[in-house]
Amino acid sequence: MSQALPGRALVIGGGAMGVGIAAALVAADVDTTVLLRRPDAAEATHREIDRRVAQLLALGVASRPLGTASVTAGPVRGPFPLVVESIAEDVEAKRAVLAEAEAMTDELGVLTTNTSSLRLGEIGRDLARPERLAGWHWFNPAELVPLVEVVSGPATSAEVVDWLTALSVSLGKQPITVRRDVPGFVANRLQYALLREAYALVEAGVCDMADVDRAVVAGVGARWAAIGPFTAMDAAGLDVHEAVAAQLFPQLDRGTEVPALLRSLRAAGAVGVKGGSGLRGDYPPDAAHRLAARRDATLAMLARAAREESR
Repeated sequence: MSQALPGRALVIGGGAMGVGIAAALVAADVDTTVLLRRPDAAEATHREIDRRVAQLLALGVASRPLGTASVTAGPVRGPFPLVVESIAEDVEAKRAVLAEAEAMTDELGVLTTNTSSLRLGEIGRDLARPERLAGWHWFNPAELVPLVEVVSGPATSAEVVDWLTALSVSLGKQPITVRRDVPGFVANRLQYALLREAYALVEAGVCDMADVDRAVVAGVGARWAAIGPFTAMDAAGLDVHEAVAAQLFPQLDRGTEVPALLRSLRAAGAVGVKGGSGLRGDYPPDAAHRLAARRDATLAMLARAAREESR
């Protein structure tokens, strides 16, 4: 397959992730169709894609020319060289959607799933060409987070993995290859390992949640955003790294249960910012907007840096 951007793509699912992926494709001059279940959501979905593309332009993450965006509840006309499935994490639903989507591609078309937890072997069980299926895991907001994970399933061809990796770079992303289809892939496993230790520190009275957030944003996250954990250890010196690892690894939390603190908050009905109450206490009505603005400005800075580095 050619490693150029596809002329057109189909995104199945109009939730937050599907809209973000569509915006990223449109911003890269790919004509993108978004397929929804509900016709009444088409207009709002189209407006949100336009808003996100405009934000990418305003933040300097994207430049013209742009692709076109169309939103529909169907039917759609193929073939599409690229299909991105981004519906809810339900293996039966994904299996059915991808089986239908396979008919919208030709023999060289690539099917991708944005699953973050389901095994590709199960999702692609009913496909006629499972070698054309790969995981393409994006992170919210998809149009701004530089990372994507290209996941190889048990039948995925090396050609498809190579093409998706090259495509991700063409979209301005920083792809990693997940060579084994393990639950959580790479990024979520790293994230939850840190969260497990964070909960343990708070529950042991070592610090509070505000301290954890500050330690990550102002320290660990800031440094790792620049050079990554392994490179940071090389920079510190492996002699130092070995000595600290010998001291700390035996002390780190090894729990396998959902933290009691999280369980108690959920039992009390807390759902986070969207419900006005979460791990960090109560949130005012405008909290979601303010947090998203701060997050997006930081992600845009990182995205611009990644694009400059790739040139």
